[in-house]
Amino acid sequence: MAAIGIIAEYNPFHNGHMYQIQEIKKQTHADHIVVVMSGNFVQRGTPAWTDKYLRAQMALAGGADLIFELPVCYAVSSAEQFALAGVSLLSSLGFVDGICFGSECGDLPLLQRIAAFLAEPPESFHEQMKLLTAQGLSYPSARQQALLQYFPEEASGWETALSMPNNILAIEYLKALQTLKSPLTPYTIKRNDAGYHSGTPTANFASAAAIRKQSMENTDFLTAIRPFLPTESFSLLTGQRTRFPITENDFSDVLYYRLSCMTEEDRMILDMTPEIFSRIRNKRKDFSNYTSFITSIKTKQYTYSRISRVLLHMLLNIRQETYAKPTAAACEKTADASFHANSLSRRKTELPIVPYAKLLGFSKKTSSLLRRETHLPIITKPADGIRQICSYYGNLPKDDLSSACGLYEKDIFAADLYTQVQNTKGNIQLLREYQQKPAILQP
Repeated sequence: MAAIGIIAEYNPFHNGHMYQIQEIKKQTHADHIVVVMSGNFVQRGTPAWTDKYLRAQMALAGGADLIFELPVCYAVSSAEQFALAGVSLLSSLGFVDGICFGSECGDLPLLQRIAAFLAEPPESFHEQMKLLTAQGLSYPSARQQALLQYFPEEASGWETALSMPNNILAIEYLKALQTLKSPLTPYTIKRNDAGYHSGTPTANFASAAAIRKQSMENTDFLTAIRPFLPTESFSLLTGQRTRFPITENDFSDVLYYRLSCMTEEDRMILDMTPEIFSRIRNKRKDFSNYTSFITSIKTKQYTYSRISRVLLHMLLNIRQETYAKPTAAACEKTADASFHANSLSRRKTELPIVPYAKLLGFSKKTSSLLRRETHLPIITKPADGIRQICSYYGNLPKDDLSSACGLYEKDIFAADLYTQVQNTKGNIQLLREYQQKPAILQP
């Protein structure tokens, strides 16, 4: 009974996502689809369009079987950390056989070649990266140029692969598989929609970005986006109209308060640099709302998404040390293939990158997987999370245990902050995180 994993945001779940699930089952003969999904905040540094439990319901209705939450510290991090954490979580579950991801090129061997090089690049490549970023290029642009200079004979094929957002994420997933020596088998499916960043729908496919754009520009946007959503997703959304759309500017007041409390300690915020710190501090007096403030801070070197993530890290108080220890420790310990089955006896004495699997939703017909032995605790009741983590990793050093609990506590804080804003905007009373239960799809 094969289980294939997906790392996703489903922001929101649309026809392209359902197509991917259908193609995975068709191409791999998978019996189960296991999803690791971002929670209430997403990788580009913004709040999710709607909350994670409604998005989990849509995904279950669209063919997913199990949905676990990617901890917020990783969900809102760089593509590299986002991918590393997602692969770690899927690998640690123990019952997932492969991982599938979309890509614009659909060329797995090409993506694997690029990933293999980037996983262990020579020192000269790092030096070239430093030189290019010093010239003002953003990190993604510098990496692309450095690679093309390093492989000039393959520039035409590689340039296309390195410029497309899903190809970039695919490369990071493949790098993570190599770094962690994960046993997951990779598969890629060529995207069949308008593209990740496209604001223009095509046929019955529209990107999540295009759907979100419609919700900002069209008062009757549910009617406008209906052709691009599975029937079940559309029905769920129409029944929960007050839960979306949530945008950055709904957090403007919270961010303004956070900026007014800046201290020198904020230099240690994740992804903060001295230049970004100075720009934020100098421009906060002109703050009007969240999105315009990002625009005022960004530069050619520091992209909109990079600034957006830094500000969200400030809002959630995600610091360099928040997850540095488990990341470093896990990468060292997986060098001897600790994710393989013969490592089960050691699972409680090693802290994976993601040390727990928080369940957001499941299909009743797949619930037997939740009773399988895993490399980490599966949390089904948010209120029991800390107790489960402490019980499972009771033999770990105190610092490691504290780090794992701190990661989980950040998830709770982020979820409750989002719910407060969502409740205020929609004039509703959604439950706080400790009171939530996973979404369940009945057979």
